[in-house]
Parts: sequence; C-alpha cells; structure tokens
Amino acid sequence: MIKKQTVWLLTMLSLIVVLSVYALSAPGNHTGDLSQSATDKAKPAATNVKTGKTVTATATATKLADIELSKNDERAQLEKKYENVIASNSSSAKEINAAYNEMDSLKALADNETMLEDVIDSKGFKDSVVKTSGNQVQIYVDSNKLTDKQANHLIQLANEYLGTGRVVSVTYALNQK
Repeated sequence: MIKKQTVWLLTMLSLIVVLSVYALSAPGNHTGDLSQSATDKAKPAATNVKTGKTVTATATATKLADIELSKNDERAQLEKKYENVIASNSSSAKEINAAYNEMDSLKALADNETMLEDVIDSKGFKDSVVKTSGNQVQIYVDSNKLTDKQANHLIQLANEYLGTGRVVSVTYALNQK
C-alpha cells in the first residue's frame, strides 16, 4: 500500500506540472518575453516540421534579430551594473534605492517596447523592433515601403506607449542597406 506522504507528493508534483504547462501556454503570457523573442528572432534557419525542409531567414529578419540581441545585451549590462550597486557593501541606501528604481524603470521600458512591437506587428508589418536609449527611440520595421502616413502613425504609437518628449525615428527597407 502506498503511504499518504507518497500520494501527497505525487499529487503536488502533478499539480505543479499542470500549472506550469498552463502558465507557459496561456494567452497573454509575457514571462521572459525579452529572452524568448530574441531567441526566436535570432534563429537564422529552422526546419519545417511538416516537410522536413530547412527554411532560411531573410536578411531583414536577421538584421532585426541582431538589433534585438544588441538591445538585450545592453539591457543585461545595465541590469548587471545596477545589481552590482545593490550587492556592494560600500553602496549607500540612496544609491541602492536609485539602482532599484532604475531597474524598475528599465523593466517597465522593456515591457512598453514589447507592447509597442506587438501593436506594430498587428498593424500589418511582418516584424518590428523598438529600441530606446535615452531620449532616442528607434523603430525598425520589416517593410520594403513605408508611406509618410504609416511612419507618422508609428511615431504617434511610440509617443503613446513610451511617452512624449522623445526623438522617434523609423527605419525600414533593412534588406537594402
């Protein structure tokens, strides 16, 4: 006969597995979006499951992946810098508080950029990357043509999601540069 503890342990383990699968497959899951989207975009070639043929990424997709990876590297370096300030014994309470605030604002900025990328993609663009540094916002879109009206709309979206007072530039036709 199985002991009560064993039954309880197996029940808890199965519950954890079920909840993990649900959390990973639930719509609106944004946990790990930065690393996951960068990993997905960085794959230059993939194998089609149905046909078994290798599908290579376009030059534009590769450039967007490179931009996304460089953005994530910069963010990781900043986060590490703030973590070092927090972990340092010589840091004052004011410095530690400022580092926490900077980490929070960095996370919020990354979330807003991800939301803006999703909105841009929903507007009919194949792929996009939004990169913010200081008061500069760069929007890269996978498109061969971009009208003035579309570019203006992207700038308005950037102001809506990232706040006004930033210099916004829109870059397209990445495969031609």
